[in-house]
Amino acid sequence: EINEISGKYGNPGMVMALQVSMSTKPDALISLDRKLRASREQILRENPNANIPNVWSVPLFEDLDSVKKISGFLNKIWEYSLQSRRLNQETSERFTEIITEVFVAGSDLSQQIGQAAGMSFYKEAKHEVTTWLAEHGLIGKIRMKMGSGEPMQRQGGYYTTVAGTRAFIQSNDSAKRFSEYLQESTKKSTEYATTPLIGVFAGGDLRTFQSNISEKLRYLPVQDYAQLLYHVKESQKFYETEIHRAGEPIVETRLQFRNRGLKELERLTIGKKDKVFDEFLPILTENFRQILYGREEDVVGIHIISYFIGRTTPPLRDRPTVRPGQGVGESAGQKILEKIAGTIPFSKYGSLLRAISHNQSQTVVLGINQLTTGLFRALDSFSQKQFTEGVSTSLIADRILPNLPVYEILHTLRIYHDVDLVYLNILEKAFPAGNSALLALREDIDAIAKYLPLFQRELLRRHGIDVNDFFEKDKFIADLLPTLRADIAVLLQPDLFNTSLDKLLSQINGSVDKSWREEMMKLLEMPVKIKKWRAGIWNLLEQPVFQRVASFVELAIALHSLSVNSSSKENIFSSKKVKVPQMPNLSQTSVDENMHQFLAAAMEYLSVVSQEMVEVPINIIRALKEAERIIKIEVQALTSKQQDLLRFYLLQIARLTGENG
Repeated sequence: EINEISGKYGNPGMVMALQVSMSTKPDALISLDRKLRASREQILRENPNANIPNVWSVPLFEDLDSVKKISGFLNKIWEYSLQSRRLNQETSERFTEIITEVFVAGSDLSQQIGQAAGMSFYKEAKHEVTTWLAEHGLIGKIRMKMGSGEPMQRQGGYYTTVAGTRAFIQSNDSAKRFSEYLQESTKKSTEYATTPLIGVFAGGDLRTFQSNISEKLRYLPVQDYAQLLYHVKESQKFYETEIHRAGEPIVETRLQFRNRGLKELERLTIGKKDKVFDEFLPILTENFRQILYGREEDVVGIHIISYFIGRTTPPLRDRPTVRPGQGVGESAGQKILEKIAGTIPFSKYGSLLRAISHNQSQTVVLGINQLTTGLFRALDSFSQKQFTEGVSTSLIADRILPNLPVYEILHTLRIYHDVDLVYLNILEKAFPAGNSALLALREDIDAIAKYLPLFQRELLRRHGIDVNDFFEKDKFIADLLPTLRADIAVLLQPDLFNTSLDKLLSQINGSVDKSWREEMMKLLEMPVKIKKWRAGIWNLLEQPVFQRVASFVELAIALHSLSVNSSSKENIFSSKKVKVPQMPNLSQTSVDENMHQFLAAAMEYLSVVSQEMVEVPINIIRALKEAERIIKIEVQALTSKQQDLLRFYLLQIARLTGENG
C-alpha cells in the first residue's frame, strides 16, 4: 500500500524489503509472502498500469538453533518457490522474488557463546548458506549479511583512522632509540610496519553499519568518507567475485570439479581450519557462559546484574533492549511451567537482553569487559592440557592468539576493566555464597596478568615485526615506547592499567616528543574519565539494581529448588483454576513482557505449590512474603530527572570511547 501511494508520485520503490526478525519457522515467512503477493496482484487488477515492485523478505537468524537450521529453512522456501512459480518460470527466479539476502546476527551470537566462537559459528553458517546457494544456482543472486555493532564484542563494526597506517614514528629520536636496542634488519622493518586492516575495513563481508558508526560517517571529511566507501565496495566486490567463481563448478559438473569448488568455498568462507584453535573454542565458550549465566545449579550468573542495569537504564534509541519471549503451551498451568522453564536456569536460556544493551550494561556500566569474559581462565585451562603438536604455551602464542582480535582485546580491557571490581563487590552480596559464576570470574581476572604479555607480543607481531628485539623478560622495552604511535604504545606499556603519565615517563630515558606526550596523556585519561562517569551512574543505579538482583535471585532459587522435585510439577493445577496474580500497571513504563509474564507465572506457581505442601520451605515463604516487591521489579526505579542524568553519563562515555555499546 505504501508503494502504491508513493508510486503515484514517481517513487514506487519506497519499501523494497522487510526484515523478519527472529526467523525460526519458514511457514511464517511463506505466509507473509503470500499476503504481499496477493495484495500486489489485487492492486494490479484494479490498476494495470501501476508500477508496484515485489517486496522481498530478509530473514534474520539470531540464535544458535535457528542458525544451525538455516539450510532446512531455505529448503522450505525453495519448495514453496517451486509450488508458487509462474508458468515457465524457473524455481530459482521465483526464489529471488521472495528472498534477497540471508541475515545472521553476529552480535547476538556473541552474547550467547562469546565473540571468537560467535565469529567461528557465523563463518560455518556462511559456508553452509553459500554451499546451498551454489547447489541451487543462486550464487550472486542472494547475498549473506552479518549483523554487527561497533564494539569488537559485537563483531567490530567500527570505523578507525589507524587501519593501514604506520606503526612507528619516523624521527631522529626514534632512529636514536632504534640504534640502541635493535638489529639492523629489525630497524629496517620498522619503516614498513603498518597496522593491519581492522573494524569495517577488515574482510569483504556485507555487514550492518549501526547507529554510532553511521553518525560518525556523517562528520567525516569527504575524502575519508569516499575512501571508506570505495574500500568497502571494492573488498565486497572482490569477495563476491571469488565466491561466484568458486561456486560455479558445483552445479552440473564432474565430481572432481565439484569437490574442488566445495573446498574453495570452504577456504573463502571459513578460512584455514586450525585443530588447536577449534579445541580451544569450546573451552572459551564454556567459561564465557559459566561467568555470564552460571551453571545449572547456580540458576543465575552475572548476566542478571546486566539485565537489571539494562532494564533500569532508559533507552537511548528506538529499539528494544530486551529479547522477546517465545510462545508457550495451551493450558494455563502448562503455560506457567513453560514460562518458568524457559527463563531459568540462565545456563539453558541465555541472555534476556539484546546485544547492544547487554554489552553496554556489562562492559560500560559494570566494568567487566564482555569481550574478554572467560578468555584468560580459558587460556589457563588450555595451558594445563597435553598436546602432541607441542607445548601448550607455544600453541597459545602460535595457534590461538593469531585468531583473536588482540588490538581490540587490549584496548577494551584497558579502558573498561574495573581493576578494583568496586561495583561487582557490592552486588556480589545479592548472590548466595558459592555461586560458581562469581568464582570463575575471579579466577578469570586473576589470570589476566599471566597472559597479557603474550597478547602484547602478538599485537606487535601483526605489524610484521620481529618481536624478540622489543621485549625483555616479557616486558616491552619502555625506551622504545616513544617510537610507536600513541594508541599502540599505550597498549604495550609495562602496566596496561596504568593511568599516570608521570609513572610511564619515569620508565623512559631521555626526552619525549611533546605531541606524543600530549596524545598519550589523552589516552591515559580515558579510563580515569570512564571511572568518574561510571561512579555517577552507580550513584543512581546501586540501590535499585541491588534490590532487583537480590529479589530475582531469591525468587529464581526458590523456583529451581522446586524444579528438582519433579513430583511437585504433576497435576498441581488440575483441581484449581489458575489465577494470575495482580500485577502493577506498567503501561507507562518500558515493559519487558517476557519478564512480566515470568514474574506473574512464578508467583502463581509458588502460591499453588505452597498450598500443596505440608511443610513449606523457608525460601518459598520469604519469596511469597516479598511478592509485592518482586512483582514490582519492572517498575521504573528512576525519576525523570535521574533518567536524564543517567543518559548524560552514558553519552559522555560513548563520546569519549567512540562507541555506544
